[in-house]
Amino acid sequence: MSTTNNNSVEQAKGPAFEWWMVSNLAIGAGFSAFVALLIPPFVTGETGNAADAGIVMAIISLAAVLGPVLGGFADKYRAHRLVVSLGVLGMALAFAMYAISAEAKAILALDAILMGVSIAAVSAVAPVFIVGANLPKALEAKRLTTFNLIAPVGQVLGGALLGAAAAGGGSFVQGFWLAAVVMFLAFLITWFSSKKPAERIQLLESAPADDEEKKKSIGLGKVLFSMFGMYLLILTLSSLANNGLNNQIANILPNVFGVDQATVSGLISLAGLLNIAFLLAAGVWMGRKGPMPVFVTGNVFRLVGGLGLAILGMAAKSPLLIVAAFMQLFYQGNPLVRLTQPALAVRFATIPAGAASGWVIAASAMGSFLGSLLGGYLADSIGFNAVNWMAAIAAGLAVLLIVVSLLPAYRKLQPEEAPA
Repeated sequence: MSTTNNNSVEQAKGPAFEWWMVSNLAIGAGFSAFVALLIPPFVTGETGNAADAGIVMAIISLAAVLGPVLGGFADKYRAHRLVVSLGVLGMALAFAMYAISAEAKAILALDAILMGVSIAAVSAVAPVFIVGANLPKALEAKRLTTFNLIAPVGQVLGGALLGAAAAGGGSFVQGFWLAAVVMFLAFLITWFSSKKPAERIQLLESAPADDEEKKKSIGLGKVLFSMFGMYLLILTLSSLANNGLNNQIANILPNVFGVDQATVSGLISLAGLLNIAFLLAAGVWMGRKGPMPVFVTGNVFRLVGGLGLAILGMAAKSPLLIVAAFMQLFYQGNPLVRLTQPALAVRFATIPAGAASGWVIAASAMGSFLGSLLGGYLADSIGFNAVNWMAAIAAGLAVLLIVVSLLPAYRKLQPEEAPA
């Protein structure tokens, strides 16, 4: 125990950034940029069917339900470093497989499974290097903020690299190989820099466990038929809107609004850059007013952005600047919702925090899965603007449920934080 205390004191003045956080840069570049910009148009072009792109993205998204399983495996076998590093390496291998499948056209589903499990591994386990290390509160908050900021930095980097490649006439095959190289470099950095963070987690195993907390029931009925269940439904709808539109954005902007691929990449990079500013502002706002106002605003951004794109998509020709403005507004809901999800889960859950986090991951993954699947079907059967309408309707339902159900419950639980 003294070793742990000395370790905590020693790190009280530690840096906000550690090199293993490059694993989250890989998530930002890999999922938010490389996957979003390459896979939907590639699959659509190869199969001639937008629904197939939706299926592939749905498989990638649904794999996130394995997050709690992967996190449990890492905890049980002290394998946090291995799981995170292999997750980044798995993304590199998946992109390489897509480069090969551009010629062989035979392994799209297998690629999607590998990509989804790899993303889930990093997303579920990497934050444990911070929250599982018993750091001083100030240092923990500083590193969590830095860790979250790394993802949009990766999105900016990934979008910029693909934008430059597209401007230079690069093919999808070259784009996938570029993504594979970037992910492999991130794997090397993650593996060689994560030994000490992993050891910090292991030092805590002698700490006393909260046996009463472990004994709490996590039955399905107790989870679903409660205010926490309502919160999970809202997360599912919000995720359906967000990921359903994001996963088809590389098809929506060119086919609905006539935006070229280089400009699409630039808009994705700009969204990542703005995410950084919005995440910083959201952190300050959350510290002062609590998580609910930030969460509500993020969902309203998704509603207004999706509805704006849907209405503009009905016009014969819409001004690019207005299209870009609504697209950016939609994207800026992401840092606000993502930052506040864990804090609200703790407030509404009647189950242990770890189990609550697993349910939140599962709800978001299910929404992403349904959004990808339904978005692909609507794009193929009706048109790509139908995806915008899907996002607007799902986000609207999420906001409605927040107003009529979640906000009143939140005021009772946290009156000092409730919005006026």
